[in-house]
Amino acid sequence: MERRRGANGRNQAAATTDAAGQQWWHDPELEEPVFGTPVPGGVPHPAKPASAGPRTGFDLRSWVFAPRFRDAPGIFAYGRDEAELRLRALEERARRRPETPLIRRALLWLILAMVGFRWFVLAYSWLVVNVVPDWLWPLFASMFWFAYVGFFGYLGRWHEIIWHYLAPAFKRLDRRADANGRPSQEQWRRAAVSLAAGVVGWIMFQRPFVSLLLELFPDSRHLLHQLQPLIRIVYNVAFLAAAAYWGRWGDVIRPYATAPREADPSADVEDAPVDDELWPELRDAGLGGAADRLDEEVELGRVGDVDYLRLRRVLEAGDGDQDYLVDVAHEVAERGAGACTHGSGSRDVRPRRAVHDLMTGQVKVGRAVDSERNTAPLKSVGFALEPDVLGTSMVVVGPSGAGESEALLRPVVESLSLSALAGAASVVVLDAKGGAFARPGAYDIEIVLGDPDSPWGLDPYGAASGSEEAADRLAAAVLTGDDDARHRDGARAALQQAISAYVAGYGHHPAIAALLDLLDGHTDAIDALRAELARAGRETEFERALRTLARADDAARLLVQRLSVLERPGMAALFDPRRERFAMRHVDRPVRVRIALNEAAYPDAARIVGRLVVGQFMQAIAARDPEQADDGVFACLVADGAGPYVDDYVANGLAWTRARNAGLLLAVRSMDDFAPRLRAAVFGAVGCKAVLPGAAARDAEAFAEFWGKKLVEERSVTHGSPEGGLLRKARFAVMGALFGEKAAGGSESVTVRKVERYRWTPSEITGELKTRHVLCSLTTREGDRTAPVLVELEPQAGAA
Repeated sequence: MERRRGANGRNQAAATTDAAGQQWWHDPELEEPVFGTPVPGGVPHPAKPASAGPRTGFDLRSWVFAPRFRDAPGIFAYGRDEAELRLRALEERARRRPETPLIRRALLWLILAMVGFRWFVLAYSWLVVNVVPDWLWPLFASMFWFAYVGFFGYLGRWHEIIWHYLAPAFKRLDRRADANGRPSQEQWRRAAVSLAAGVVGWIMFQRPFVSLLLELFPDSRHLLHQLQPLIRIVYNVAFLAAAAYWGRWGDVIRPYATAPREADPSADVEDAPVDDELWPELRDAGLGGAADRLDEEVELGRVGDVDYLRLRRVLEAGDGDQDYLVDVAHEVAERGAGACTHGSGSRDVRPRRAVHDLMTGQVKVGRAVDSERNTAPLKSVGFALEPDVLGTSMVVVGPSGAGESEALLRPVVESLSLSALAGAASVVVLDAKGGAFARPGAYDIEIVLGDPDSPWGLDPYGAASGSEEAADRLAAAVLTGDDDARHRDGARAALQQAISAYVAGYGHHPAIAALLDLLDGHTDAIDALRAELARAGRETEFERALRTLARADDAARLLVQRLSVLERPGMAALFDPRRERFAMRHVDRPVRVRIALNEAAYPDAARIVGRLVVGQFMQAIAARDPEQADDGVFACLVADGAGPYVDDYVANGLAWTRARNAGLLLAVRSMDDFAPRLRAAVFGAVGCKAVLPGAAARDAEAFAEFWGKKLVEERSVTHGSPEGGLLRKARFAVMGALFGEKAAGGSESVTVRKVERYRWTPSEITGELKTRHVLCSLTTREGDRTAPVLVELEPQAGAA
């Protein structure tokens, strides 16, 4: 295969082969390296070697066609069947005993029905004889029991009790009809017409049938009278059978009476339904051989969820291009399910420590507890996060005393890493502690602050499209405090002059050491730059900038003082332009990045680098076209201890990341970690909010105010017993038992008032959240919201 289009369908990529015979994809039109751990020769190798043997045991078809039902944001949809959930709700309701007044009323009317049977017969007979025409007597005589049971059943509300227990059975029949195929409207119409015709015929031919029997057997009247029950059965069955035959009742009843047929595992794949096809693009293009190869690996359990979604994105990116699909089919024929793999060569993240459904992008982080505070349907269901809610950004507030923060963030990082391998996402993890998110082989790029042996470096200008933008981000990363505000404009101007002059003279951005020399007014550095500008014919253009740099004012000296921490031993190598460096513009590709800041060992440098990384991420997202962003990968930045890394630019940008298919997940111990002027902006801009046990009182107040109050009805009811003697009270008691409380004759005074109460009060947030729990509200990119949900977090197996 000579070329193929990437998962986003925008570029052509060529293949190279290393000494081991492994193919690697790179893009000749772009300068970005293929993501893996760089080696001296410049040829990348996998961050994690691919498995030598095939993976077995994954039932792809069951996973692809499994039910997924979500009736609110945050519900883990995989395996939830809407019809099954409704059936369970009915069964749960049937297990609860009906209300006592309803049972008492039903029993009383049952007793009255038994006692008054004789009087009901007399009344019904008088009504039929005096009101109903003679020719309708047989019909009304046969309907006696329907009238008797219906009359007393309605007064006693028997149907409410019976339906309470029979509703699940009818729901099962309804589901069975769904599985077997419901009868058509024409079949129902034919059955109803035949039933009506049968009833009319049954009424019309009843008396002629009796007369015919008496004519045929004139001497057997006594015998016919004794056989009357049998004759009635034969007569009724004959009409019923005729109506069923002509109305084809079997076609209507069979879907409800027949158990659904289970799929035959021995059946050929060719006999599968049309909608069971996994690779329609290949078959429609006449490339059935490649589709058969993939189907064989599916049956052997060698195609995982990551493989399937990766191949689906590759095929959909072709948009019907025959030449493109032929190239894909050629690689599939050679490599099977391992075709078109991620640049790292990995096809999975092992072992998985969370429950994922990559079809929806969801990862299960816990379970919504069965509490009155949780609104339906967010009760006793799996709680999950996904790109649709992370695209509105999320802030997690509270100390992670029992690992709640990591239990919430780690599954998200793992889910985004899997999506990156499938070509659907990119993730940048800002690890403040340095080891909280470390995991061998789980990242394509790992940058360790202060480690000269770190395999990757960092480009301090990685997301800038021009010198002014690069200067603005670098100045914002260095000067953040209120005391630096008066120097910020001068520092930004000095950086812009130094960077633009250096780029004009040397053709690339300056290294940190060269930048410090220029800002410090170092004579040799300025003279060398002047010579290069003269050689390029641009000395006059930057003459004023060179004079300003030579003067080295207070703002420039402050920049040198702050940036010098990046030139300390073990730190300078991180920004060395002669090594492989990560640039934030790479997040438009499916890449997995971890940046270990080691904040405890390098506090000053960690804060500068953290602010630089977060700011560059926002720059890279801002460069996206909102109209085309949804066609690319979902980019997410996960930052633990994110308070010091957020500046005004980032706080303002949180509002528009959702329109560019990106989001930020920010975890802080307290909202006080953010600068005072940014707290309200950050809290209001993020769509998803979570608070952990042990949150500060001020944070609890902010969450309580945001989640707001709800109107609650307070009812004050005063009952009065009926006045009068013993007989009057007894009469009202009997009437109340038979016809309900309204007929009991008692007085009732009801006072209703509406009051506002917090959904969660600040004291409840600070004092009642249990360990390993989180209180969370979500917002989707379409604007759907959830009320605060109390979630019990999942234990993360094997977490570091």
